[in-house]
Amino acid sequence: MRLVGVRAVGVRAKVERAAVELFATHGVEGVSIGEIAAAAGVSQGALYRHYRGKEDLAWNLFSTAYLRTAVELAEIRGRQPGFGARVGAMVGHFCALYDRDPALFRFMLIAQHNLLPRVRPGQRTPVDEVAETVGDAVRTGEIAAVDPFAGAAAILGVILQTAVFHIYGRLEGALSPRAPTLARAAIAAVEALGRAAT
Repeated sequence: MRLVGVRAVGVRAKVERAAVELFATHGVEGVSIGEIAAAAGVSQGALYRHYRGKEDLAWNLFSTAYLRTAVELAEIRGRQPGFGARVGAMVGHFCALYDRDPALFRFMLIAQHNLLPRVRPGQRTPVDEVAETVGDAVRTGEIAAVDPFAGAAAILGVILQTAVFHIYGRLEGALSPRAPTLARAAIAAVEALGRAAT
């Protein structure tokens, strides 16, 4: 009985890893259940024992990673004092996530899919946490008034565009060593939005 449980966990992990890699490269619509099973080295029947289908698998992978990242960013907001420290830590966190698992980062934050609308109202997302960081800084007077979501778009844009350039071979090496420079660029972008609004 114990061996069956271990085997089931191994199958699930192989399926999830294969799905993340394929979804990141081809999108959810561009991948079939058969391709996922083949890449994982399991039968389609074994895959269906864990997931009802491709959409169920994609949603499970996306929502788990996306909402976990939001929790991690909320913890950063709680630990770090001030806008600069928070943005620096958040940018560093995103860079470390990319370095650790570029396929998951790409699937979660870059690949086009229709999974975001399934996040329920009230569930905190990474975008919410970054926007709240901007809003906190506006309320405390650390930065000029700027729409929090416009500020979040500027911060995330710096990170995501850097990741895209890395994916397409325009940048080499890990992103984490670039995090301090990227954080400064992100802060400057938000500050520029504030200046433009005044």
